[in-house]
Amino acid sequence: MKTVTLEQTAIILNRLNICFSEAAVKGMVQRQLLKTAPKPYNNIRDSKYNYAVDFESLMTMLMNKGFTDLDIIRILPLEIEM
Repeated sequence: MKTVTLEQTAIILNRLNICFSEAAVKGMVQRQLLKTAPKPYNNIRDSKYNYAVDFESLMTMLMNKGFTDLDIIRILPLEIEM
């Protein structure tokens, strides 16, 4: 299962003008717009949160909002591969 940190998710959604903070991403998780996943051990220090965001749920949410694969690929940080 591919995951992204909450901070990376906030960056991605900020670039698409969907939300602008980590708190907004946490709200999306609470509203179950995004799914969480356990943080992988190798990313244990990459985030201050004890969970990560499921990459597939992020992609599904973006596609449901009308973004194309090309739009999404353009805004992904280099360290995240599809």
